[in-house]
Amino acid sequence: MKPHRTPVDRRTFLELGGAASALAVTGCGRNGPPPAATAGAKMRYRALGRTGLKVSEVSFGAHGARNPELMVAAVDAGMNMVMTAGGYLDGREEEAVGEALRAIGSRRDAFVVVTGDIFGAGATKQRALGAVDASLRRLGTDRIEVFCVYEVQTPRDVRHEDVLEGLEEARRAGKVLHVGLSGHHGGLQACLDAAIDDGRYEAFFIRHDFVSYPDQAAILRRAAEKGIGVVVFKTNAGARQREVKDLERGGLSFPQATVKWALTNPDVASVLVSITNFGQIRTFTDAAGSPLTAGEARMLRRYAEEMWNRYCRFCGTCEANCPRGVAVADVNRFAMYFACYGREKDAMELYHRLPRERTAAACQSCVGPCDGACPFGRRVRDELVAAHNQLGFARG
Repeated sequence: MKPHRTPVDRRTFLELGGAASALAVTGCGRNGPPPAATAGAKMRYRALGRTGLKVSEVSFGAHGARNPELMVAAVDAGMNMVMTAGGYLDGREEEAVGEALRAIGSRRDAFVVVTGDIFGAGATKQRALGAVDASLRRLGTDRIEVFCVYEVQTPRDVRHEDVLEGLEEARRAGKVLHVGLSGHHGGLQACLDAAIDDGRYEAFFIRHDFVSYPDQAAILRRAAEKGIGVVVFKTNAGARQREVKDLERGGLSFPQATVKWALTNPDVASVLVSITNFGQIRTFTDAAGSPLTAGEARMLRRYAEEMWNRYCRFCGTCEANCPRGVAVADVNRFAMYFACYGREKDAMELYHRLPRERTAAACQSCVGPCDGACPFGRRVRDELVAAHNQLGFARG
């Protein structure tokens, strides 16, 4: 099969990324230069829409972090927002964040806690209220600045009336200050459009990179016009930089460049990064404190070109053509966590939770209609077989 390779010319790269190279190099945006640095600190802060909250340009992604001291060090470096979830590590992650909140003492007053939960089709108002109370208990705090509906995949997930009614009641009680949503699936753009039209969401926490979601920059502009704050994550477009020979030659840092790229967009308030060691705190605070260079912009363009046919966007197009019902997007996402994010154990546990019929166990004997359905010409079946061999050995 001939790949549907689309060269990433300058115009396409800008459309995918949503920022002109001039903006990328100077760090200026639609609303002028980034906010001035706080006196005596390198970290800068932006408004989270019209919530009244100011958030650091780089914020702390707590997923997988079991060391409260790590978050305290991030706070010392200027990060004033953390994102976690009630379901991560069966609640232990929120408990670790709670320990860190107690350690930062009075600085909690200026700190933004973001958490949330996944709500299925049958979720009730009481289920939403219970999720809020459980998070407050584990975090050891009396309020959650932003509580999110997590992993939205379709507009129906966005318009979950019972859940939103419960979150509104929690807000009236002062337990939740603002309601947000979070997503990273193929249908994200439709979800964001639906949420903007709905009018009840005040913040988005979403996947955003320079390869996927070609219309996202325009959607973020529309969100900003409605006063919705935007925080982005997974800016590294799969984190497969090791597969591109000499990509970081000359001392360039791909992770830093992707953060800088995201911050060229004035409609982005903060970039959420998963912090798992103390060295990453310095890496990402340095990225927030300096503009994207021309060399870094060229590096990102090269990565986009070479990964065009090799990077799963989790769009679900091929999944709709799978005769076995394999959860293609989820399997590929878990494989990415294993190979590129250093989350081997988490990836295997997530794969193990999939119903057997949704795993890639059947792909070995399949002719691979998913390959022909991929709009980017990827060898989907081969990757699914490799993912199953990597992730599925513990299923028994």
